[in-house]
Amino acid sequence: MANRINQLNTTLKRIGLASLVLFVGATARPATKAIPAAVTAAAKTIATPVVAAKAPAAPAAPEMLRDTAVTASAVIAPSAINHKLHTLRMEVTAYCPCTKCCGENARGLTASGHDVSYNNSRFVAADNNLPFGTKLVIPGYAGGAVEVIDRGGAIKGNKLDVFFATHEEALQWGRQFIDVTVLE
Repeated sequence: MANRINQLNTTLKRIGLASLVLFVGATARPATKAIPAAVTAAAKTIATPVVAAKAPAAPAAPEMLRDTAVTASAVIAPSAINHKLHTLRMEVTAYCPCTKCCGENARGLTASGHDVSYNNSRFVAADNNLPFGTKLVIPGYAGGAVEVIDRGGAIKGNKLDVFFATHEEALQWGRQFIDVTVLE
């Protein structure tokens, strides 16, 4: 059990708490202890996720993996996490490299100088309050953290533009008001 806890701590340090929360939430639906919606710099401890609940009276020799009880927890010192997390409610719209979205002078380059194929065409445009390179987790977009590498004239305050390779994909996303996690 101690070995498993050490493995979890190592994994959390490597991939970050946000990625683990997304992974655990996407792969398991057991009972969990609540993790605060917004983890702030002032937080001294992190709630411990319970990966699986105890199974009801299992047979003497379990026939299947689901018949066994597996519980894992990890306690991580705040200093072990390389970045702070906070969540913002944001208006997230989509755009693509076409002239309708980017104007007549669209050249396929972002404001930071990256080609639009950067990161498999998954990145974000934000205002100057989020510097280039800031990583964001946007539910439903890209399956993990993406970087801010573009700007936009209409993007002010709590607004973001997520990039899609085609206009059809951008139209399908449309405009959404969602909670975005900022990794600092």
